[in-house]
Amino acid sequence: LRAPRAAAPRRGASAVTRASAPSPSESKPPVLDRRRAVLGVGVAAAMSFCVTPGNAEAKAANGVYWISPKDGAVVEKKFTVKMGVIGLELAPASEGMQEGTGHHHVVVDIGKKGYVEKGEAIAFDATHLHYGKAQKEAVVELTPGTHTLTLQFANAKHESFGKKFAKTITVTVA
Repeated sequence: LRAPRAAAPRRGASAVTRASAPSPSESKPPVLDRRRAVLGVGVAAAMSFCVTPGNAEAKAANGVYWISPKDGAVVEKKFTVKMGVIGLELAPASEGMQEGTGHHHVVVDIGKKGYVEKGEAIAFDATHLHYGKAQKEAVVELTPGTHTLTLQFANAKHESFGKKFAKTITVTVA
């Protein structure tokens, strides 16, 4: 007995049979797609560091800063100062002691140290200007010449927050 012969393909018909789609248990994502996914996540993470906005005034740390005048400025006898603070909130001294609050002082020609020690009360005289109403700007009047201006933050009792909350600039009054 002979085994039946397979039928020969018809003329014009392809001898290649089509493979059926693999079952879900047999399918595996191509290695290339996994690599692309990992690379994409890495690039996205790296880009987030590149496009994170920086602090324009370089004020990342807590403290006070001068908005104006700038260090080295030449100013008129009467000029406006603009002051800022990060890490504490402005509050009028009349509201009493409140955690995390204070107000600005401008100390004229403080000397080499450049700040009032932490906890030390800021003097009430012609060279220690108090802005106890929580002012962010004020008009200052100085004699002609070169002066240092120290912006010093203090609490409602006018006790200094120390060196971390002090910033000194030099101005020349024309």
